[in-house]
Formats: sequence, structure tokens, C-alpha cells
Amino acid sequence: MRIRGILVLAVLLAGCAAQTLNREGLEMMEAGQVEEGLAKLAEASAAEPGNVSYRADLLRSREQTVNRLLAAAASERAAGHPDVAQAIFTRALGIDPTNSRARLGLETLEMDRRHAAVLADAEARMKKDELDAARAILKPVLLENPKNGQALLLQRQLAEREAKQRLAEPTLKAKFTKPVTLQFRDANLKMVFEALSRTSGINVLLDRDVKPDLKTSIFVRDVSVEDTINLILLQNQLEKKVISDNTVFVYPSTPAKLKDYQDLKVRSFHLTNADPKQILTMIKTLLKTKDIFIHEKTNSIVMRDTPDAIRLAEKMIADQDVAEPEVMLEVEVLEVSTSRLSELGINWPSSFTLKTPDSATTLGQLRDLNRNELLASPLSATLNLKLEDGDTNVLASPRIRVRNREKAKVMIGSRVPVITNAVTPVSTGTPVVTGSVQYLDVGLKLEVEPDIHLDNEVVIKVSLDVSSILKEVPNEQSGTLAYEVGTRNAATVLRLKDGETQVLAGLISDEDRKTASKVPGLGQMPVLGRLFSSHKDDGKKTEIVLSITPRIVGSARLHDAAEVEYWSGTDASLRSDLFSMKPLGAVAVSTSAASAVRTAPPAQVRRDAVPQPQPAPASAAVVLSWQGPEQAKPGETIAVTLNAQSAQAVGGMGLLVSYDPAVLKAVDVTEGGFLRQTGTQTTFSKSIDEAGGQIRVDLAGSGDGASGSGSVVTLAFEALAAHPQSQIAVGRLEPTGPDGDELPASVPAPHTVKVAP
Repeated sequence: MRIRGILVLAVLLAGCAAQTLNREGLEMMEAGQVEEGLAKLAEASAAEPGNVSYRADLLRSREQTVNRLLAAAASERAAGHPDVAQAIFTRALGIDPTNSRARLGLETLEMDRRHAAVLADAEARMKKDELDAARAILKPVLLENPKNGQALLLQRQLAEREAKQRLAEPTLKAKFTKPVTLQFRDANLKMVFEALSRTSGINVLLDRDVKPDLKTSIFVRDVSVEDTINLILLQNQLEKKVISDNTVFVYPSTPAKLKDYQDLKVRSFHLTNADPKQILTMIKTLLKTKDIFIHEKTNSIVMRDTPDAIRLAEKMIADQDVAEPEVMLEVEVLEVSTSRLSELGINWPSSFTLKTPDSATTLGQLRDLNRNELLASPLSATLNLKLEDGDTNVLASPRIRVRNREKAKVMIGSRVPVITNAVTPVSTGTPVVTGSVQYLDVGLKLEVEPDIHLDNEVVIKVSLDVSSILKEVPNEQSGTLAYEVGTRNAATVLRLKDGETQVLAGLISDEDRKTASKVPGLGQMPVLGRLFSSHKDDGKKTEIVLSITPRIVGSARLHDAAEVEYWSGTDASLRSDLFSMKPLGAVAVSTSAASAVRTAPPAQVRRDAVPQPQPAPASAAVVLSWQGPEQAKPGETIAVTLNAQSAQAVGGMGLLVSYDPAVLKAVDVTEGGFLRQTGTQTTFSKSIDEAGGQIRVDLAGSGDGASGSGSVVTLAFEALAAHPQSQIAVGRLEPTGPDGDELPASVPAPHTVKVAP
């Protein structure tokens, strides 16, 4: 018995210890001591393995803690903090070494580190325009982790660059801007192109169907290569196709050759507001496009045509696919009703009846009747003292937002059912009755249709109908019920400004009814006749007042001049711009020998392009030099100054500066202080040709001119793209003295700028 008592006491003490450990563990968990609390809970469960409650507390607390840690680690990983996420995953494994999600999280972090190095390499290759290599490097990353955000962003950037390269048209832009001077008279076309090729460095290929005996005469001075080639092609009915940045293919301008060599594009236009059928008709009518398809489900149009036709279609659709403006109509409808009813006087009986018994049917029987045997109808007189006045205001104030040239309806009232029965006779039995129900709208009905003008005025078609049930009309034969409906309506067209209020009133219904019930003779007496009569006066007056105020929401956009008027080429060939000469010089063309330039011998070629660096001649009076940065980054703005030094007085100066528009963008040109150093007044004019990459500057001073040294102009450029050596050069220099005489000058060496990322 002693041993049993000791064992029972030991069990009781162990149970109390386990309970204490479990309670302390839960308290530590609530206090944030996660690891210590879990250890206490584990000890409590081990001290009393059979206690399911202690085991459940341990498992539940450990699972909740691990889940919170895993969520925090995932958040840190998504925020780009891999080291913090790794520490949290490691802590979760310390609590639950068998947790597979924590182990997978550590493996994912290791994969992210490996992918980061690969993505950095792919991004570097993309910046070097090695797009295929960058895509090949990026592919394994997306296979391992298709949801990698940085990889998806890089993939989208690669796709955009590839799409831009595919859509880019071959161009000779850099070489086309070089000014040249050609003088030919009745020369062979091939020889002209050969001379032009040697002068500009552009390869010219001729189609085999170009006639070898074509002759041309041309005199151009300081004209761009592009304009020169276009003039030659225009004379001889030829077309060109740019194959690369230094090669042009020339072919006859015939329908068959255009089909063979003219490149076509496919463009999808997803319309937002315009009707695709109307846009389709417009493009077919104006651009004569045949390959065009309309997709009504997606509200889009797909067309296949030349790049110029595509650009013209873009302009036309941009002009037509605009949102229709809307208008908010603030409407107030007020129905004012007044009624007056007065009924005064004595209503005497209008009839008196004597009745004999039913047994008295002969004259003899009537003669035997006494006064007590005659039956008389009861007589009564009613004193009417009634006076009623009523005022009623019925107000409806709807706000309607309506699209331009669309109808809107408002109905405020009730729909009254009208039952109609149709009886169909049947020879063998009871007729068949068939009923149908129709609904009659009774109340206030308003219809509006706005037309918004560009001057913020709104033309509104208004239709107002106010109806009410006057009385019910039963049909005793069919057992149906009809209604007599009173209505007042108005329809008009208003022209209101934005925010202007217009009131329509005057729909008045005025009823005044007077009736009198009088005793004959007595009721017709003056004054006393009132005692023998009853008079009733019933007056009703109603008026409908409509107030309407338009407020334009999203007014119609006024288009720019460039959006509504632009060049479209000729009837034979579409062009998105005008065939014109760039302002580099003068030109004269001819196809006959008689109109050739007399001052130039046949087949003479002269080039005035960007001068190469050369030393200043000993007799040069004006010496120019560049001053500015030699390096820039894309997106950065730099300032380059052209300085002058002259021992003679300079009264004016003309400059033509050339640059590569694909690398640099001219932002501004400001005058220097060279000609203004003596305090004289100067005139300054500038002209920037961004497409051609040229800046024209003209300076003129007054007085005795300026000498010495100083800045002529300062040019501001924005770097667009990376380039190892981009040159800014003076193409033409024309200094003059105070009397207008030309001064000898030297062209400075080009200023080279390195644009690097």
C-alpha cells in the first residue's frame, strides 16, 4: 500500500508539472518568445504523452508560427531582400526541420541569385543590340521560373526592340543630308548616277528594264542627295527602293514593277468611337485601298497597303475616331393646379309622387278612396353649405446624361392596364371569351435629343407629354373598362448655350362650371329666389412649366490644323508628305539639251559637302573654332559654342551647320556676343531642319563692324543614341565686311562628340 501511494503521488506531481509547463509555454507564445514557448510546450507534451490537449497545443502553435515566418520570408523575397528572406527561412527550419516549404524557399533564393547574374548578362547584351544572344540567355530563366518579374520585363523590352527594328524602314538619312552640287547637260542617266555615287558614297543599282539610252540634264547647287535623286527620278518616271543605309535600287514606275518592288505593310486599327463600316468606306474611297477587312466583333479594321497609305490612314482615323461629347440635362417639370368649389342654397325636391293601392284599378274604385288611402313619396329639402379650395404642385426634377445625337426618354407616372375581351361563338356550347391586356402610360413623358456644336451651344429637340385619367368608361356588354385620358403635349427645338436655362410655360387648362337647381317661379324671384334654389360653382385651373438647362460634359475637341489638312501625294501615287526641296540651295532641271546650264560644261561634277579639316589659309581674315564637351550620355543636353577671331572688321556672317539627327537633336540656337561687342545693334535669324540635321544661322550688324575674338553662336543639342564619334561641322561660312564685301575665312575642323551610355 505504501508503494502504491508513492506511485500515485508521483503521477500527480508529474501531471501538475506538465500543466505548469503547458501554461508557461502558451504565455511565452503570446509574449512573442516563440522558440522558448515551443520548447515549453514540447516538454509538457513529453511529460504527459497521453494528454491530447497538450499535443494539440504544441502542433497548433508550431504550425501557426511556421506559417507566419514563411509568409514574412515570401514578402521579403518579393521585395528584393534575399538575405533577410534566407534568415527567416532558416529560422522556420529551426522550428520545424521537416518543413518542405522552408527548404523549397531556400532553394528558390539560391535560384534567384543565379538568375540575377544571368539577367544582368542578358541586359548588358541587349544594350549592345545583341538581341538574339540576350534572348538565348533569357530563355533558361523563364523555363525555370516563368513568373520572374525582371525576366518578363526584359523579355518585353527585347520584343519591343525587335518589333521596332522589324518595322523600321531602310533609310539613307545620314548620307541623304549631305549637300552636293551637280551640273549635267544631256548626259546619260547611268553616268549621272555613277558620278552621284562617287560624290555621296551611295550605291545606286538599276533595274534591267531601265532604258540605257535615257538622257537627263540637271543643275543643282547645295542640294541634298535625297532631293537630287528624287529630281532625277521625277524627270525619267522612275522610282527608288532603299535597300540599306548606303544602297538605292532604281526601277521604272510602272504598275507591274510597283507590284514587284513596292513593300506593303499590314496595320490593324482598333477603333474606340468611330463606326468601322464608315471608316472602311472612307479609306476605300479616298485611298483606293483594296486589301482591307473589317472585324465587327472587335470593332477593328485591318488593311494592307504601302507605308505612305498606312500613314495617311492613321491620320484619317485619328481625325475621325474621336469621342462624342455628352450633355447633362437638368430638367424641372412643374404642374400647378388650383381648384375652387362652392355649393350654397337649399336643394328642394324636384318631384312629388302620389300612389294608389294595388287593388284600386278602376275609376269607381279610385272614387271610393279617401285621403288616408293615397300613398305619397317622401319630401325632403337639403341645405347646401359647401366651399372647397385646393392647390396642387406636382414637381419632377430628373437629371439626364445624353450622348450627342442620341435620344433619351423619361417616364414618370403609371402604366394603367386596359383589358379587352374577344368573344368567339361556339355552335355546340358556351362562347369562348379571350382576354388581352394592354398598358396605357399615364403621367409625365419627356423625350430629348441633343446636338452639341463646337461653339458650346446645344440644339435640343424636346417633346413633353403630360396625361391623366379623367374618368373610367365601362363597357357593359363586354364587361371591360376603358379610360378617358386628358393630355397636354408640346414639341419644340431649342438652341441653348452651356449652362443657359430655358423655361417653357403656358400649357394652361382652365375650366369654370356653374350650375343652379331652382324651384320654378319661386326660385326665379330676385333676392328671395335664393331661398328656393341651390347654386354650384366649380373652377379648375392647371399649368405645366418646363425648365431645361444643358451642361456639356466632355466638349468636342477642336482639331489642330495638321490633323485636318495634310498632303496625300498625287492621284497616281500616295505620299504622306509633299514632294519639295529642302532649303539648301537652288535647283534647275531640264530634259532637253537646249535648256542646259551654259556656265557649266557637259558632264561636270562638283561636290560641296561637309568640308574636311584643313589649315587656315594665310590670307584668312576670319578664323572659327569650336568649344564644348566631347562626351555625353543619351538624354543629356550639351552646349557647343562657335568662336570667331578676326583682325578685320566683320559686319555679318552666314553659317550652315550639319549634324547627325539620328544621334543628336538640335534644341536651341542663341546669339553670341562677337558682333555686339562694340554695342551695335544686330539682327539674328535661325532655322533648324531636324529631319535633315542642319542649322542655318544669319547674323548682321550695324556700324563699322566688329573685330577681335568672341562667341558667334551657341548650339544646344540633346543626345539621342549612343555613337562613338558624332560630328558637328560647319558646312558653309559666309562672313562679310561692314560694306558687304566677302571676307576670306577658314572652315573649322568638325567638333566630335562621343555619346556613350
